[in-house]
Amino acid sequence: MITTHQNGGAITVMLAARAINPLSRLFQRELAALIDILEAKRTTLHGVIIGFHAEPSDFDHELEHLMALTAAQAGDCMHMLGAYNALLRRLENLGIPVIATLGGAVSGHALGLALACHRRISLDDATFSLPQVQLGVAPVAGEIARTVRLAGLQAAMPLLLEGVTLSAEQALHAGLLHGMADNVEDAAELVRDAMDTDAIAAQPWDIKGYRLPGGALNSAPLQTLLQVAPAMLRERTGGHLPAPETILCAMVEGLQVDFDSALLIESRYFCQTAINPVAYNLMRLSQLRANLAAPAALELAAALHTRYADEVRALRAAAVPVALLRNAARAAGLPAPPDTGEGAVAAIENQDVPPLAFADVRDRLLYALSNTARDQVESGALSGDEADLVSVRLFGFPAHTGGAIRFVQHIGAQRYAELASWASAPAAQSS
Repeated sequence: MITTHQNGGAITVMLAARAINPLSRLFQRELAALIDILEAKRTTLHGVIIGFHAEPSDFDHELEHLMALTAAQAGDCMHMLGAYNALLRRLENLGIPVIATLGGAVSGHALGLALACHRRISLDDATFSLPQVQLGVAPVAGEIARTVRLAGLQAAMPLLLEGVTLSAEQALHAGLLHGMADNVEDAAELVRDAMDTDAIAAQPWDIKGYRLPGGALNSAPLQTLLQVAPAMLRERTGGHLPAPETILCAMVEGLQVDFDSALLIESRYFCQTAINPVAYNLMRLSQLRANLAAPAALELAAALHTRYADEVRALRAAAVPVALLRNAARAAGLPAPPDTGEGAVAAIENQDVPPLAFADVRDRLLYALSNTARDQVESGALSGDEADLVSVRLFGFPAHTGGAIRFVQHIGAQRYAELASWASAPAAQSS
């Protein structure tokens, strides 16, 4: 996973990006051994160059561990993260320049380790991302604390809260890089220049007089941003995804304390998101490799679209107002309802039909779709895993539930049975 080569007073370190995992004892042992060597040799060194193997990094190598994490293991998780954070702090406090050279797709914990280096030099075509939020978990191991302190609160938001991918130029502009080059030779020249520069063997927040880029937390622009940011997140996620709001809390709270306390706050929020059922559902969906172009997949997608349209028409015929129907679908995390025009059913809206409550409408839509998917699975056309992925990717069933089949476990078998007792009541039958 880690190889080294010494050339004069510089040591070059190569890491397998896919192996970098704060919760891996094996990786921690190798990283600790490396840092032991660097600390023993630091009086004879004038720099450390850390590179990463170029293959794209994803989270398949650690998802099994995260999906198995339970609340009872939170203490062990915090201990592991504390040990990893201590290793990265030893790297930051080595006393000699540590320079990361970056190319290809630098993602997740590979980027997190690069942020613990004093300088980052990139090739022009490199990309940078912290996609953990898309899997329902918070970035960890200093990825929040360092990103915010390097880029500033507002500039860090797209990377942390949305998991967007930055180009090298965007990362440079955000303050996450110190230089970029269009070829390896020019990048090597920038590395040599960085090692020759005085006073770079420390992180900005460890130097007296550090100021947060983009303005202090109590500045008027950031205070205004923080007043509206939670509402904007809830508008985007519908309140179904805890990770973005949790990450925002870690960003803000971490800026109100010293750096090491910020790491502890970040670790706690990571564990909080990692044991949430939503994270399990999103991670599980990311691992499924069903063929979305298969005839059975397309047939299920078509059946879901048809059932959705039928159920919407039935609810309208049961005097459910358009606005309530739209809001209920949105609250469920479903696509906008089809065929909600006033004209087709306006004439029957005043008939003597008991009104359906908002929650009833929401749950009826979800149950109808889930039941349709179950019919397809029971017919043998698709497996439950395949149906879940199809329902999310090809129809728009809310991903936070895990899919139309996983929905049963998400809400509980007893609650699902309760829905079954009334979901085929007059409104559904009228379709």
